[in-house]
Amino acid sequence: MPRHRGRAWGPSLAHFCLSHGRRVVRETVAFLAPVTCAGCGENDVSVCVVCRDALSRGILTRTIDGVRVYSAAQYSGCVKRLLLAVKRDGRVDAASALGSALHAAVCAALDDAEGQGIDIAAVPASLRSRRRRGFVPVDLIVRRAGFARSRVLAWRRRPRDQIGLGRAQRTENLTSAIRSKNVSGRRFIVVDDVVTSGATLSECIRALRQAGGEIVACATVASTPLRLATPGSDQSVTRSSPGATV
Repeated sequence: MPRHRGRAWGPSLAHFCLSHGRRVVRETVAFLAPVTCAGCGENDVSVCVVCRDALSRGILTRTIDGVRVYSAAQYSGCVKRLLLAVKRDGRVDAASALGSALHAAVCAALDDAEGQGIDIAAVPASLRSRRRRGFVPVDLIVRRAGFARSRVLAWRRRPRDQIGLGRAQRTENLTSAIRSKNVSGRRFIVVDDVVTSGATLSECIRALRQAGGEIVACATVASTPLRLATPGSDQSVTRSSPGATV
């Protein structure tokens, strides 16, 4: 065993044993429960390089209720599979890659924002989904992005499942479904995992504004094509370089 430079034999031996032990554990876990990429199925990796690259090709923007929405990727292909793997299959090991994408989207929003003192307000999770999963995907992704969210939003009532609903039905389903604490004078970036019709973000924007808050921007990991955009939303999509790291 080679001696580590600058270390006495005791610490060097301890470091070697610890590193070797970790490697044995990783290899044992990989043998008993093989890991595959949550986005494409490649072996021996949680999220492969190709899928990570799909999350960092530039920032997509759109506008909802006068608020700019920044997204790291389009909700399709491996990006969609990564998000669904976390939300439906409990693949929390893929959350770090999604967190990096959300970090870029939030940084892009901050780059375009004016002033200081901006908080993160995440779309709330229902009690039912929290119990079913045992964790909150959006909260997990926000933490992996390196941010802490302000717990100011909550569901006033439980809406129907949005799957299969059209634009108007999604908006009607979520109208007045979310409430906010008193946030007078505070400024927020609203975050979610994905923006589809924009109805959920729109409801969060409404709730925060009604409670006295200012919405600086919204940020998501991914965005669907704008054929699903809500009426009155900006129909243009721009792609820019990823936001700078903070």
